[in-house]
Amino acid sequence: MKLNKGTLSSRRPVLVGVLVVAWLAILVGGAVPAWRRALQQHREVRQVEAQLVDLDQWTMAGLWLERSLAPRDAAVTPVWNRLFPAERSCEQLFLDLARVADQSGVVRFELHEMKLDEMVDTGPGIADPEPAATLGGYRVRAVFEGDFADVADFLGGLGRLDRAVAVHEMEIKPGKDAVQVELELDVYVASTTES
Repeated sequence: MKLNKGTLSSRRPVLVGVLVVAWLAILVGGAVPAWRRALQQHREVRQVEAQLVDLDQWTMAGLWLERSLAPRDAAVTPVWNRLFPAERSCEQLFLDLARVADQSGVVRFELHEMKLDEMVDTGPGIADPEPAATLGGYRVRAVFEGDFADVADFLGGLGRLDRAVAVHEMEIKPGKDAVQVELELDVYVASTTES
């Protein structure tokens, strides 16, 4: 069967119409749903970005920092627990302070924990801001005698303790043969928080 030119030219508009309809079907069936999904994802991204803008800079840094510090936690935790023990353990602290006193050569060394009513600061000054960590503390009073070199050795020994101890107040009274020292130490311990 032979096709003549007239038959082909009359079918050309039909063929073009079928191709246009097929292209529109593909467009409506595939491209439009994909475009809608893209718009929905774009809205979700804008919503998350708006939420992130509301977070402050330190919160964002904390999110990053928390993940990066996790491997170091195994090394830091034992040191933290040694410096800031969870219990007051006055006995161990008193033994450590007595050892420092013996090594430094001071005499008439006395220690006692101060009661809460004795811990009122009488001096002028600016109140310390609350620490960010969960730390508690108590105060210990030490009284001893020695020459200036012995007192310096004792204070140096405090710096070598494996505990977080700070000199709160120190009074040195010169005497005939030696100086008498009254010292208040702040001792820090880790606080447990109930949630």
